[in-house]
Amino acid sequence: MDYQFYLDIACEEAQKSLFSGGVGAGAVLVKDDKVVAQSHDQTRQINDPIAVAEVDCIRKAGRRNDQAELTLYSTRYPDMLSAGTILQFSIGSVVIGLQQSDTPELALLKDKNVPVTFSPHVLCQELVRA
Repeated sequence: MDYQFYLDIACEEAQKSLFSGGVGAGAVLVKDDKVVAQSHDQTRQINDPIAVAEVDCIRKAGRRNDQAELTLYSTRYPDMLSAGTILQFSIGSVVIGLQQSDTPELALLKDKNVPVTFSPHVLCQELVRA
């Protein structure tokens, strides 16, 4: 599986957020090698603390019956809101464009048997520092 291709799309989304004065975070939902939804963080732009990239991406995918078949690609480690949303809507797996890390949010996903893959991506690493 070419994680880098979908992380590139997530990074393009993150750059949209940066260019509009927001946080450099982006997310993409994929099923069967097809993009289902994509989004970027908009918390600052629309003054909405829930408009994080991962949550907005899941929102854009709409109500579905195949969530367990979806993979969420993200440019950053999930925060608690994102981790909870991933669990609430039974997203099948997560790919993060950063080095492996241990955070309470990642531990929660692991405890609930959500497969998390770390696929370091140069631009994702730069976006975290931006």
